[in-house]
Amino acid sequence: MEIHIPCPKCGRELKLRDRSLLGRKGKCPKCAHAFVLEEPAEVELELAEPEPKAVGRWLPEGGVASTVVRPKPAAEIPKFGAPVSNIPVLGDGEGAAARLKALQKKNAKRRNVGMVVGAIVVLAVGGVSYYAVTNTPRKPVPDQQQNADLGKAAPAGNAEDHGIELVGKDEVKSTRPTKGEKIELQFIPFGTQVMINIRPAELWQAQSRGEEFRYCIPPLAALIEKTFMEYFKRKPEQIEEAMICLIPGPQGTLPEVAAVIHLVEEAKKSQLLEDFGGMRVEDYDYPVYISGERAYLIADQKTVAVCSRAVAGEMVSAVVGRNPAPDGIDELLPLTDRDRHFTMIFVPRTVRLHAAFWFPENVKPFILQTCNWFGDEVESAAWSLHLDEKSFYSEMFLRTTSGITSANLERDTRKKLSKLPYELLENVQKMSPKEAGKRKLIGRLPKMTEVVSLASKTSHEARYVHVVTPLPERAAPNLALASILAWDESTRTDFTKEKTTKPTTDEPKLPDLIADRLKMKIDFDFRRTPLQDAFSYIAGEIKTTIEIDGDALKAGGFTKNMPQNFKEDKLAAVDGIWKILERYQDPAKPTQSMVMVVDEANKKILISTAAVAEQQKLTPYVFKK
Repeated sequence: MEIHIPCPKCGRELKLRDRSLLGRKGKCPKCAHAFVLEEPAEVELELAEPEPKAVGRWLPEGGVASTVVRPKPAAEIPKFGAPVSNIPVLGDGEGAAARLKALQKKNAKRRNVGMVVGAIVVLAVGGVSYYAVTNTPRKPVPDQQQNADLGKAAPAGNAEDHGIELVGKDEVKSTRPTKGEKIELQFIPFGTQVMINIRPAELWQAQSRGEEFRYCIPPLAALIEKTFMEYFKRKPEQIEEAMICLIPGPQGTLPEVAAVIHLVEEAKKSQLLEDFGGMRVEDYDYPVYISGERAYLIADQKTVAVCSRAVAGEMVSAVVGRNPAPDGIDELLPLTDRDRHFTMIFVPRTVRLHAAFWFPENVKPFILQTCNWFGDEVESAAWSLHLDEKSFYSEMFLRTTSGITSANLERDTRKKLSKLPYELLENVQKMSPKEAGKRKLIGRLPKMTEVVSLASKTSHEARYVHVVTPLPERAAPNLALASILAWDESTRTDFTKEKTTKPTTDEPKLPDLIADRLKMKIDFDFRRTPLQDAFSYIAGEIKTTIEIDGDALKAGGFTKNMPQNFKEDKLAAVDGIWKILERYQDPAKPTQSMVMVVDEANKKILISTAAVAEQQKLTPYVFKK
């Protein structure tokens, strides 16, 4: 049944097929007047043919409606690579050259939108699992064979074994790195389904963790710079905060883009007008400047908003009020923090529905797999990341769909996190990177995800699941580089083939004797790295098992989590080990000193104390000082 609602300005009736939309803002298709959809005193009912239901705003006939189409049944969702008609419809008299130009322009826009969102999703949703390249596998995955560096099994054990201190539910607030205000959709038109909030100036600051992070993802960094210059004529380092929102239209169309920036320093009004150009329009309660298909609103000398000219009125109405965002977006906004370096809120169902047209072919499979990983139980998700001098912090909120309990979603999320390393192992083993460095980093992907799973602390409230993952600051550049490499390699991998059983690159043969492996030169970069992780890293570099006798260290007054701090390039492994052990030598009580025992017969190294080594009749290694 339809509800006929008259426009209060021109009187034209709007047909509303879904009563759940009452109370939301709509737009008249004739005069474009925006108003709240309210049920009239007398409602004329009539039968209507069933059609796909959509929520969104009303637009003039022939315009592009920004709607959120309800998802089709699974059988109707396009498969990977399904063709989508994206050729623009042109008017009479336009020839092949005009059609080609329009097609190129449209495809370029799709690539830009898709690459920005896709790459960010790769880093935010999948990338955090690429941390901990220094950890050594301890337990093989059942029925899986190791393949050199590619696809090594994920480590067993617990978070404490990896030097990670778990955060209890009551400690989450005190460990959060920022305490900023919540993000609000000010200046944003109705219908946002993907929101990205970023702090460019901090990430582009020279000699910062953000700069190191960007160097690991040069294509994405360059694309973000290009986007800011195109929309706002500003470099990232000039923008303190930026919010980019995607507002979906009908399936098969690109989303509308609305954005707001807050500058680091105030700009002259005359300079802003010169930069954005356009004609001033007096149709609204606030000055709006139209330039081509875009509408700009200069709120003050530090704040500029932009959207499609078709929804400029909605942008103005959101200066004081706020346009609603459906599917749980509004409910997650109070849980956000504007001071985080990166925050993303999105509706997995919507992204999955539009993926075939929004994203380029090399991004589309990952986006679909990511949305499928969240599943139908997650209505919307908010993910924030923050990096500073000492830590890399990830926080996620998953809002449940109606009918799903948060306790069940938390349990399922934990299961998915624990299974992820083994699922990735199967895919990684099918990759064959040509370069040894890439092969090594991608090959450690499964055990990297295990550390993230162990470090993650989950809890649940009435309607959402909370996941907190605190990691050392080294996680940021590692995850960025590994994310880009793994994603790039996945675009060249045929996952229908059997897993690779032999390395595709020739690597130097390892020396047979441990004494010779200890002479191998490796790079050290320990910054408050736990003792356990430091030796795990060395073990991985020289391909030799290093065991730590925890009981012996405890008796000598040592722990596995004692922080290590030094940086050396191309230093012999044995010299790096001595730099660690040298701190724990006691000339007054030599039996309580920490020692290394080399077991050539069993091809392993033992870290113990002199007293315990003597009791076990083991001979400590003699370092050349």
